[in-house]
Amino acid sequence: MDFGGMFARLSDLAGDAALVAGDDAQVSSRTVAVIRLNHVVEQLLFRLVGELDSRGIAKKSGEGSTARLLQQAGMAPAVAHRYVRVGTALDDIPTVASYGIDGTLSGEHLDSIVKGLSHIERRNPELPDSDRTDCVRGLLAEALTTSPSAVAARARHMAIVLSPPDKEIPDAENHELNEFSFGTGDDGRSHGTLDLDNLLGEKLRVALDPLSKPVLEPDGSPDSRTSAQVRADALEQLLDSYLDQEDRPTRGGAKPHVNLTVSPEHLQALQLRGLSGVKPPALAASFEWTGPASASTAQMVACDSVITKILVDNNMVPLDVGRDHRTVTPAIRKALIARDQGCAYPGCGCPPGRTDAHHIEHWSKGGVTSLTNTVLLCKRHHRYIHHMRWEVFIGFDGHPWFINPDDASKTHLRSHARRTMTSDLAAA
Repeated sequence: MDFGGMFARLSDLAGDAALVAGDDAQVSSRTVAVIRLNHVVEQLLFRLVGELDSRGIAKKSGEGSTARLLQQAGMAPAVAHRYVRVGTALDDIPTVASYGIDGTLSGEHLDSIVKGLSHIERRNPELPDSDRTDCVRGLLAEALTTSPSAVAARARHMAIVLSPPDKEIPDAENHELNEFSFGTGDDGRSHGTLDLDNLLGEKLRVALDPLSKPVLEPDGSPDSRTSAQVRADALEQLLDSYLDQEDRPTRGGAKPHVNLTVSPEHLQALQLRGLSGVKPPALAASFEWTGPASASTAQMVACDSVITKILVDNNMVPLDVGRDHRTVTPAIRKALIARDQGCAYPGCGCPPGRTDAHHIEHWSKGGVTSLTNTVLLCKRHHRYIHHMRWEVFIGFDGHPWFINPDDASKTHLRSHARRTMTSDLAAA
């Protein structure tokens, strides 16, 4: 099959102005056709990913998992895990797979069926084959007529109905069934779901209860917040209390704090905000996990005891913080996180909490502990530097750059925000 020619033809079609020309009916029919085509392409990718995983190609190529291999190809982590999850499951549910081949079901619908079936089987590991077949048929019927979220709801209902009544550990008390999904949406807000056993649920309720009391408005009227808003505010108080504690666990050798990265120009604009002629920046700062923050939010947290302010220059390189020590100080580590945002090795992107601070010029050879002589590396790539002759240095732009010992041209490499390999000087 000539995939190269097929890709070229699709690329030409995508740029063809005639595609979006024509009357309303033509544009509508083309839209539906491309949606179905997209579903077919997803099904093809599911099959290829499943084959990649079954052959162990990721490990043969030096990657830790198939999901990591997909990320190296430019796929977002959450999407990569979805393709692996569905790709490795479709062989066991051929009736579902057939609806993807003709473009009837989207990748999201297929994923909802796979996750729903997994949820049912976790609740009942000894599910009879006949019941499993019925579950697949029911979830498929739901997917063909409703949304992925409705499929998930149907699966939860099935799991309850099919759960054996004589289990040694009731579902309500089974810690192994606990799940907590949490992430940042396209809108910048954090979304999550909880499914907890009764003991952990009790702990959460006990912790939140004293913080969830209604508070009268300044004029004496009842609290205008909804119950859900009161609980959200209580959760914030609980987290603030935890972050204020001195004996909490460390992450990468430093106590975790909320890091707010802000440039000197933005900081000055925030400090002068409200004065005549001073225009506040549209996006003044950025959080480590959830991304950009507006000027008003940055100003609000500027004096928060659990927020660490990190000053950076116009190239987003933190200004020097900390003193000369044998090990990296918490202040220097916070600055390293702001600069490297995780393992700085090209194409990795391992989160900061699972990285070491590596001395570029070794301490034993006279190297100092400073921002310009350290770089964040995960365990694996830390070993690359020490044992596989990779070189790392801080470039003219203040960021880490790497040289592959097997590259005869000695091309300098660094990672941009998507953590893919690049030698582009403009990468950021």
